[in-house]
Amino acid sequence: MKLLLTGGGTGGHIYPALAIADELRRRRPDTECLYVGLRDRLEARVVPSRGYAIRFVRSRPFPRSTAPLDLARFCLVLGLGVAQAAMILLRFRPEVILGTGGFVSAPVLFAHGLLRWFGLSRARVLLYEPNACPGLLNKRLGRLADRVGVAFEEAGRWFDMRRVAVVGYPVRRELLEGDRAAARSKLGIAADQRVVFVFGGSGGARAINEALVAALPTLRQRKGLMVLHVTGRARVADYDAVEHTRAALAAAGLDGDTLAWYRRFDYLDDIAPAYAAADLVVCRGGASTLTEVGVCGLPAIVVPLPSAAEDHQSINARELERRGAAVVLYQQARWRDGEVDTCLDPGRLAAAILGLLDDHPARTAMAQAARAIPLANSLGLLADEVEALLEGRRAQPLELQFPPARGTGVPTDPNALLRQTRRRLEEVGGLQGLDTGELTWLRAQADRLLTSRDWYEIPLGRRNVGVKLVGCLGYREHLPLLLAMLADRHPVGRLRRVLGGDFRHGGLLRRNVIEAGLVPLGEAGPAVRAALEQALSHDPYFEVRAAAARALALLFDPDTGLERALVAALDDGSRAVVEQAILALGHLALTGDVLPALQRFYLHPDWRYRLAVAESLLRLSERDRLDPLVARAQREQILATSPFFQPRFPLEDALRRLATGPRTASVGQHH
Repeated sequence: MKLLLTGGGTGGHIYPALAIADELRRRRPDTECLYVGLRDRLEARVVPSRGYAIRFVRSRPFPRSTAPLDLARFCLVLGLGVAQAAMILLRFRPEVILGTGGFVSAPVLFAHGLLRWFGLSRARVLLYEPNACPGLLNKRLGRLADRVGVAFEEAGRWFDMRRVAVVGYPVRRELLEGDRAAARSKLGIAADQRVVFVFGGSGGARAINEALVAALPTLRQRKGLMVLHVTGRARVADYDAVEHTRAALAAAGLDGDTLAWYRRFDYLDDIAPAYAAADLVVCRGGASTLTEVGVCGLPAIVVPLPSAAEDHQSINARELERRGAAVVLYQQARWRDGEVDTCLDPGRLAAAILGLLDDHPARTAMAQAARAIPLANSLGLLADEVEALLEGRRAQPLELQFPPARGTGVPTDPNALLRQTRRRLEEVGGLQGLDTGELTWLRAQADRLLTSRDWYEIPLGRRNVGVKLVGCLGYREHLPLLLAMLADRHPVGRLRRVLGGDFRHGGLLRRNVIEAGLVPLGEAGPAVRAALEQALSHDPYFEVRAAAARALALLFDPDTGLERALVAALDDGSRAVVEQAILALGHLALTGDVLPALQRFYLHPDWRYRLAVAESLLRLSERDRLDPLVARAQREQILATSPFFQPRFPLEDALRRLATGPRTASVGQHH
């Protein structure tokens, strides 16, 4: 049998493919395998070390932005990759193609589709989806597959049920045969020590590494504890997992003799002993990791990767938490070095670890739940599916016991997520109607969107939606972050400046910080006041200044300092700002001493200024800050005409109310 395997970038795509290949070789020793991947990714090192031939193609992820340059680059690279893959397919002539996902699979599957259309490829395709929510590639290319294997039954709804088989996740045999005593002996760990195994997937995880190092002083105080820490070998522009972790340990004074309670590894080629020795695991939410944890029967603290495609790691982690097999800790957005990034709270991590280590019944229940989730015979099931394809046997249609509706889960469009959240809050009667788990998850979605770099895309991007979620979810912990974005004055690039941008966090986002973030949170402390006053007087975007004036009136009680700031705003060159400042004075002025400042608008040529003045005087009268007789006298001095006809006359109505007595008026009543 000639088997072509493709899928890569992370261990979650590579190791399942290799495990299936190992199983097929065990059954059919003459099986000839070829792996197709990317030259600069993990598979380039792992696949040859396992004794398999590998060939390379070009590929890149589908761009999340709509920038024409990004789309053109993607199409160019994909076209080149398809040509390379077509040559590989024509030379190797596989009988079965096994795709495990990841963007590296795209050129191979597209090339196969083209060759099959011309009658040049007769290979059968088995597509494997390890996540509860399929990735974008598998969703789109599922129609090219003759058979689709899924790890989670709920993932089957995205494909043709007649071709879907629930096969679980293929785990290497050495993990199924782990021996606790032998593993601890190999690692030099005492039998009575509690072992916490912390790692972030094949490449490592910066948030987990940094949080663990910060939590180590707390964990060190627990006697009989051993921490096994795999940093990974990730190396990006501003982070080197190995070197940064080493430096952080040295800065914390933890670079001495720590073998008795803490051990650090760059990478574990043989991870089985660490799993077998562990009592608790801290890990990411990839399907491969969670399945390995499950078959090893380990309770887990799962930290989902916020930037995972379609947020599949959070979906995976929540499914385990729902079944009682894991505790989920989400990363939170924060302001650092002039930008929004994401982190894991070291205090929460330490508390979760120590809490589970102290609760033996909870760990036992979690371990039992973890073992019950994965299929122990997944390797055999997938090998059976490959052989069924070779023999031409048809799959049994998948029938879900409770078929979920298509489109459930996290909407791809962030604005759809916002609408869904608002509908949910209406259904349950507000935040108090949400249970703790649902509220935590929704706030995690806000964190995920806040850390996105595509906030400037049109329609309003992810960071804008994150700001709105902060407001509607009452996420007060992010007040400092909102204030930092409002005050951010980092200039945008030259091209964006030419196209009309002002600062990196543009005017629309800063306005939303005020209107959709600060106002719904209802915070009225000194920091909020200072930020709004600064925005009112110095922000270059008129809508931000107008929103600041409106927010001051809504959030704060009358104050002489605010009165001065609003009077100064009457000299603003924007009508919208002046109107809102006039209206805010009606809510915040302490006395009628502001009349001289308002009188300059009594005869203004633009009737909208005069309308704002009338509303402001009415509000002062309602608050007993202006004698009604004085208010009526002022009314006589305001020009009542407007230069054009309207079905209703708001200025005339306001002046009539001012003459007859105060009634309800609201900030921002007219625009």
